[in-house]
Amino acid sequence: MKLPTRHTWAMIGAALPDGISAFAFLVVWIAPFAFGPHAVKNAMLVMMVEFFVIHASGMIGATVLREDVTRGKRVATVLGFGAFYLLFVSVWSLVFQVWWPFVAFGWLLVGKLVLALDLSRTSAERRAAMQARWGISILVFVLGAFATTILPLPRLGIGVDLVSRLGLPGTGLWVEQPHRVVAFGFFYFTTLAWLNVRALRVPKPAPKPASR
Repeated sequence: MKLPTRHTWAMIGAALPDGISAFAFLVVWIAPFAFGPHAVKNAMLVMMVEFFVIHASGMIGATVLREDVTRGKRVATVLGFGAFYLLFVSVWSLVFQVWWPFVAFGWLLVGKLVLALDLSRTSAERRAAMQARWGISILVFVLGAFATTILPLPRLGIGVDLVSRLGLPGTGLWVEQPHRVVAFGFFYFTTLAWLNVRALRVPKPAPKPASR
């Protein structure tokens, strides 16, 4: 029996956080109180955190895999970026009066940076893979936000009569029609997980023969 390669494990590791997140959003869409009275509000906050995670993964990932700077500078840069993004997460935590966005930030970021651990690739290949993943994440996020804003979507378990009981702060479309942000999260994370699973079927390019 052929054992999974490092590349296979890396792609599974990248798809797993997105797959679990997609499943959680689907559950909330169907049963908004399945994970407690604040499940919909938490889902909304996850999508806000994901916006920063996408940006953070691009900046931190590119820094980690750089070979033209010393390890000390790379560590300092990563810590600096980390503190910068955690500042924004702290603001959302204060607005929503919860602490778990810090955990969500780490959870979502792991799914983005796990490609950096794919030791079956060279540093240049891993950097290219992460940049491609970063670009795809931005594209899927923007298209998903746009589509779930203008398209008619089923409310499933998040009926009009429940909106006032969800305790959503602020105003706007996501607050007035929260099923849209939950649907957005489901489609977004499902798409990313599917793309990672699909990548398992694409053979890794064979190394080029050394020139004589």
